[in-house]
Amino acid sequence: MEDEIQHKSRTEKKKEAEELQRLGLELSKLSVQQLKRIKIPEKLRTALIEGKSITSNVAGRRHRQFIGVLMRDVNPESVRLALLQAETGVPVEFDIKKEIQMRIDRLLADDQAEMETVLNEFPGLERQRLRQLLRNIKKEAGASKSRQTLEQLIMAAMNLK
Repeated sequence: MEDEIQHKSRTEKKKEAEELQRLGLELSKLSVQQLKRIKIPEKLRTALIEGKSITSNVAGRRHRQFIGVLMRDVNPESVRLALLQAETGVPVEFDIKKEIQMRIDRLLADDQAEMETVLNEFPGLERQRLRQLLRNIKKEAGASKSRQTLEQLIMAAMNLK
């Protein structure tokens, strides 16, 4: 059956962990005041602040790995938005349309984890229909019609939620 859960390879898991670690490194570059203003779990905030006092290379590497572990429990998109807000100083509104566009882009990149997340988050979506629309978008040059259909499908599922 096609509804089987896709397992990630070790390489995929390592790449995701490294990406979270890089995101944590970007967070660690923020000042203490900026860290206190953004919405992140308290345990992560404390680890980021403590990491500023570490001078040893080995201890610093271990601490960055620890931050990467803590980042597993955080939504990376919300952290990216918080970073953007901290850099610009302007509150960033998370537009639903932007969220849908980012999800579609990740789905088009053959991100199986995103496929599973979308299907779990919106049980009204059919895996077969979703894959069909993604195939059509990849085939079409402009892909506007299939993309609009997919956007509408996800929006409808979000409203049902």
